[in-house]
Amino acid sequence: MLATLTAVAVDAQPADSRYFYGPMNSRGDGYKDKLTKDGFWQVDAGVSHIGSAIAIDFAIYRAAELARANGYRYVEIHDASGRSSRLGGAETATLYARPAEAPAHPTTCRSGKPKRCYTADIALVYARLSGADGQHPGVAAPSYVDKFGRPVMESGFGTGAVGSPPAR
Repeated sequence: MLATLTAVAVDAQPADSRYFYGPMNSRGDGYKDKLTKDGFWQVDAGVSHIGSAIAIDFAIYRAAELARANGYRYVEIHDASGRSSRLGGAETATLYARPAEAPAHPTTCRSGKPKRCYTADIALVYARLSGADGQHPGVAAPSYVDKFGRPVMESGFGTGAVGSPPAR
């Protein structure tokens, strides 16, 4: 019985939540990260159901958390990619990130392609990816209301971007 209670406690969700944000669980929901040989954090994220959360937002939010935990105000996001399953709406995403000192476009992009990276202000990431009530990490918050009165969420690659990419 103790093992059952422990498993329930680990996977328990808040009553109003349709997603899990935290270290990746056995269903593939949440995030995992590691430091790569080239000094970037590799952040993998997943959501295993249809809901208000998308995997790339989890990954971006986690990258911002890592940078803030290391005392930075900005985070560089590099080479984000995502995949989705036709069955059940499962999504996964991977990105590479590193902390940044200034709100400028990265001087070099991990992939060598300037449009595949950007610098984000961590405060903007938190504001845009904390849910409508500010209590749901990795979930897009309403950005504005359209002409029909519907809330519009802006999220995904580019969330929190500051600075501009170099001209080509």
